[in-house]
Amino acid sequence: MKTIKKITQIAENLGWKVDVDKSDITFSQYTTAGQDFSFFVNKNKDIAEQVLDYYEGFDPSEEAILWCDSSGHGKNGAPYHLKDIIADMEEAEEMVGTLYEAIK
Repeated sequence: MKTIKKITQIAENLGWKVDVDKSDITFSQYTTAGQDFSFFVNKNKDIAEQVLDYYEGFDPSEEAILWCDSSGHGKNGAPYHLKDIIADMEEAEEMVGTLYEAIK
């Protein structure tokens, strides 16, 4: 398993902001649409495996719904059109996949 320092360096080279605390590593990055996208893993477990699990469980459509209001339009700075929000979530999914490929 790669060290946290090495994983941090790899992630930062891909544009991620990395925060490490007592038990977790949080990866954050802005999407093209401006969403402050982030997720965390337990630093005491296999980090690459956790990133892969997050990537495989990521559902862009489900994530897009979280960024919409009850009428289906963006809120909190999200794009107005649902197709644009889904495209942004697909980008977020690709970002996680790229991170996994880089640290595995």
